[in-house]
Amino acid sequence: MRKGLFAGVAGLGVAAILWAGAGLAQSPAPTPKALELAKALADRVNADDLMQQVLAATVQPLTFNLKAANPGREAEVDALFEHTLLPAFRKAMAPVIDSYAQAYAARFTEGELKTILDFYDSPTGAKMLKEMPLVQQRGRGRAQALLPQALGPVVSDFITTCKAKGLAIPQG
Repeated sequence: MRKGLFAGVAGLGVAAILWAGAGLAQSPAPTPKALELAKALADRVNADDLMQQVLAATVQPLTFNLKAANPGREAEVDALFEHTLLPAFRKAMAPVIDSYAQAYAARFTEGELKTILDFYDSPTGAKMLKEMPLVQQRGRGRAQALLPQALGPVVSDFITTCKAKGLAIPQG
């Protein structure tokens, strides 16, 4: 599972870098202020969630196992986690967060980034950040359940229309 998670994180980073690169090729280079705001946005909306996922899947089981293997030294393991592993982990994640910042800065102006950050500083924006992962997870589940019955008739009608126009319908 760890390999899959790291592959997913690496893929996410590569996708963000490619997205940022595509945006930079189409528009002028972002200003330093835009990059600063974009990094703040990336930290706000992506970093914590991504870091919590990686921590839960990799680091927390490691510390749990270390504590189990070293009874009576749990406080020492906690201190090592807090003062050694966690800072190194955050430093290692910095390029991923920077790739998000590049992507945001390529797509939004300084003013737009400021407005987005101001929204996330509001009570409603803070609630949105907190609730959005669960809302999206539930929404995806419901959408996946509804899609076949919602789109089945649309595809069927389209195939009927294509046949009426004399088009060959590929099988499979």
